Amino acid sequence: MTRSKSTKLKPFQKLLTVLQSGKPVTIEEIEKTLGDEIYMYRLSTYMWHIKTQANGVVKAIKDGRKVTAYQIVNASEVKEYMKNFGVTSANFTPGQTIKKPSIAKLADLAAKPKKAPAKAPAKKPAKPKKVKAVTADADLEIVEVQETA
Repeated sequence: MTRSKSTKLKPFQKLLTVLQSGKPVTIEEIEKTLGDEIYMYRLSTYMWHIKTQANGVVKAIKDGRKVTAYQIVNASEVKEYMKNFGVTSANFTPGQTIKKPSIAKLADLAAKPKKAPAKAPAKKPAKPKKVKAVTADADLEIVEVQETA
């Protein structure tokens, strides 16, 4: 089953190019060759994609609880997948592409001059109110408040 051959490889396919020999590859080796092309914190996700999409059997080699290396057990089937999906014909060489980190975009945005925020219009001071006292009776006092315009 062949699909359209894309020149842009997915990250797990880039990882497959490193693991295709069937020999154990340490995480340090993966980071040296693909560190600028894939996100290292997503290695487990890429291994899951290798298992589900490329039908690869991935063996994790551990030192205690820590994974130190990965190995493709069924290398011949994975090579067949790579041939069918155009991974081998994509002319990908590990370590050639340099990934621009997304934090650089933020640094570029910070370097641009910022506009001053628009100031709110000044509020007009409240107009004083006139108070007029009107007395009708000695016992009753009426106060009338008027606004001046």
